[in-house]
Amino acid sequence: MTERIQTAIVTGGAAGIGWDIALRLLADGYRVIAADLVPGRTAEQPDVLWRELDVTDHAAVSRVFDGIAEEFGGLDVLVNNAGIQRHRAIEDLTWTEWSAVVNVNLNGVFACLQAAGRHMLPAGGGRIVNISSVSARGSAGRAPYSTTKAAVIGLTSTAGAEWAARGVRVNAVAPGYVDTGVFRQGIEAGTLSLDTILERIPAKRLAQASEVAAAVSFLVSDQASYMNGQTLYVDGGFMVDYGIPLAKKPE
Repeated sequence: MTERIQTAIVTGGAAGIGWDIALRLLADGYRVIAADLVPGRTAEQPDVLWRELDVTDHAAVSRVFDGIAEEFGGLDVLVNNAGIQRHRAIEDLTWTEWSAVVNVNLNGVFACLQAAGRHMLPAGGGRIVNISSVSARGSAGRAPYSTTKAAVIGLTSTAGAEWAARGVRVNAVAPGYVDTGVFRQGIEAGTLSLDTILERIPAKRLAQASEVAAAVSFLVSDQASYMNGQTLYVDGGFMVDYGIPLAKKPE
């Protein structure tokens, strides 16, 4: 009897960090579905399947996840990667901007996690990785993004605690600043300063999307079989550095 190929869904998986995650899981031997609003880069790699999905549409999430599980005989991995940002000072932030970020980054993560859990729990196993951010600690000008990414860490811990005994592991990856097209657009638009950011990162460089993908690959593997409810920071030391350099010894 042929062993079933394990199936992984990556939301927002057709571009950016999600695309690197999709490619890494494909290389790891998974059947990978990029669940995204548009096909994006899936046209470049036909082995990464695309399913149209708006994570803010709760009914659509259930329908798409149910369809994938039925088509491929189950659902083994979910990477909750879809996310958006809105840059604005709190006093100027509109309710529409706030709500848009909350709906994608938190409500969408919850909807997908719940839909995946409803397939994984009866099957007695599964792995979920939620993508958070170092911005969860707070980030000026990004109130909705920081708030939702902090909430994702809380949701991850709670789901990990609830589902561990039933064979479903839920963890998070929190990237620091990653060298993506969106990041470069921020530099060009003047909303981000590369020199200021690099000065703040102990490693003195940006992360590559492939490094975030490697952390996801680890968390869904058997090597991480005793990890549950945890957040793994991929940030070049950003979170552990207080910002005060070591004083030089006197000559």
